[in-house]
Amino acid sequence: MFKPKGLLFVVALLSGLLITPLHHANAQESKTASGQAQAQPSDEAIWQQWVTWLPSAPPVDTPAKVYPQYRSSLISAGTSAAEADRQILIIRRMMHERSDAWRIIFNNVYASSTPNFVTQPNALLMATVEGLKPGRALDVGMGQGRNALFLALKGWEVTGFDVSDEGIAVARKNAERAGVKLNAIRETDEAFDYGSDRWDLIVFVYEPFPVTSTAYVERLRKSLKAGGLIVIESYGQEASMPNRSPTAIDPGQLLAAFKDLRLLHYEDIVTRPDWPLPSGEEKTRVVRMVAEKRP
Repeated sequence: MFKPKGLLFVVALLSGLLITPLHHANAQESKTASGQAQAQPSDEAIWQQWVTWLPSAPPVDTPAKVYPQYRSSLISAGTSAAEADRQILIIRRMMHERSDAWRIIFNNVYASSTPNFVTQPNALLMATVEGLKPGRALDVGMGQGRNALFLALKGWEVTGFDVSDEGIAVARKNAERAGVKLNAIRETDEAFDYGSDRWDLIVFVYEPFPVTSTAYVERLRKSLKAGGLIVIESYGQEASMPNRSPTAIDPGQLLAAFKDLRLLHYEDIVTRPDWPLPSGEEKTRVVRMVAEKRP
């Protein structure tokens, strides 16, 4: 028969044996949870790391190729493939909302000595202005000025803006060589003043701006003169698609957004885009629209 003190000792010993594993398990769970938290930085931290890395990115001929480069960089630095994929998804989503990365990316693209994107004027634009009386035109996100220069040579009074210093420099140089006047402005879309009743033509091709949002459509509509045209072309992708390109346009949303303008031309087709696909495919879904502001 145990004495009371002996019994207390055994109970305490057994309790210690039970508590110690539980304490160890809780510590392990806490450590695991802490590790997971450290492995998943905030969206803002992910974005800032991305923007910091971009200036060191190798030259590319299309913005889409930057994402796999950055993914490889993350994995090389010790990030798991799953976490790298998660961060790329967050970055691609935020590219629809932020403009600070675009300047760095397009400076990289336009600095390339071997551009793989189309350097000739957009085919839809050329067909649209054929036979039109020249007026005042705005080239949204003009890049190296392929469309702006084409219009200037046709006698249009052209203003274009872009975030890229490299793109603007090329556009100005090409205009000087061609002997035409071109108002090329280095500015963001948010800061550029579209004005009111100002443009006879607006060119919007392959741009990462919210062209189907109510507020943006109103900016464009307000800036057009009565009878003015807007030419739109980009990749066609539904808004619900995963890994959606920041320059993609949801065809259904596009038609709904511009329902108050008169539709002159509309296409939702599979064809060769002006900007190459990172997959190497030659053709993809492209949406094209020409609309007129009603007099």
